[in-house]
Amino acid sequence: MDQGAAQVLRPHLREVQLGDGEVLSDGTRFTDQVVFPNTAVISCVRLLSDGRAIGVNCLGFRDAVGVLDCLSGSRSDARIVAQLGGSAVAVAGSRLRDEAARNPVFLSLLLKTAAAMTQRIEQNVICNALHDAPNRLARWLLQAQDMTGRSGFPLTQEELAVLTGVQRTTVSACASHLKAAGLIRYSRGRVQVLDSAGLRAAACECSDAPAGP
Repeated sequence: MDQGAAQVLRPHLREVQLGDGEVLSDGTRFTDQVVFPNTAVISCVRLLSDGRAIGVNCLGFRDAVGVLDCLSGSRSDARIVAQLGGSAVAVAGSRLRDEAARNPVFLSLLLKTAAAMTQRIEQNVICNALHDAPNRLARWLLQAQDMTGRSGFPLTQEELAVLTGVQRTTVSACASHLKAAGLIRYSRGRVQVLDSAGLRAAACECSDAPAGP
């Protein structure tokens, strides 16, 4: 969270601990709160009419989950999940709107954060369209390591397929490729990053894209 925003909201923030796979919103109702991840990684997933799911954004300590929904009073159709559990702070949407209405500088900080998240969604669209699956997987694992400060994550093939926009068989092949190169260890639904520098070399150029406002 931006330090200026944190200072404004400090009296109204509450600490929360999110579990792996905890659903913050199922996309069917308006959730009037904003969550600022600390060590948690939160994924935004869109569900298609045929039951398939694809991750559209990955949110961490630079981000504010639900900020545009609360400011606009609209409801996102995305399913919001704590992909990797960890700590976060939350604030009621009413408090956020009150502070934004009385403090133009604070509102500007929120909008810059929202703009950065939108740019990351656009980058993901480009990445999914143009870059190979192994490179995208490497990029996602680097993001997770950066956001959590950890090198190991509980992630199944199905979850990685949703997050990278490919089929499970493709995830299996990609993980095997990175494992054979000595970059990761992957077994029984857990990924361990062994060589961050090597993983960065294997990732697509999107891993160097600006991550925050």
